[in-house]
Amino acid sequence: MNPSILMIVVLFALMYFMMIRPQKKAQEKQKSMLSNIKPGTEVVTIGGLHAKVSSVSADRKTVSLDADGSFLTYEMSAIRTVVPDETQEAPVATDAAQTDEVSETSSVVEETEAKTETEQLAESVKADDAVVSEKSEDNK
Repeated sequence: MNPSILMIVVLFALMYFMMIRPQKKAQEKQKSMLSNIKPGTEVVTIGGLHAKVSSVSADRKTVSLDADGSFLTYEMSAIRTVVPDETQEAPVATDAAQTDEVSETSSVVEETEAKTETEQLAESVKADDAVVSEKSEDNK
């Protein structure tokens, strides 16, 4: 086989895997995102408008957006992103070190809450006196 023909084939294969294939995946992702839009979904348009979807017209390929009481109609292709729901919380960490840290912090909080206001005031006065005495020794 001629080396120049082999080089052209390799170039086209490289171009397919580096440019065409990722672009098709992005188009499929955008298409599935737009097909899952329903009323109540928060979206961001290509112009930067943040709004909630009030209605979707699949036959006309338009979407009506509610932007703080202003209802605007956009083409479906003008939707850049769908804002993820805030109801989905981040997974809770189950690492043993983090669990120990949380339990230590909660025990310190419980101890602090258990102290009376007078005890806390007395401790803060002692700490202030110690700071004042350190400063006076530094000034000598």
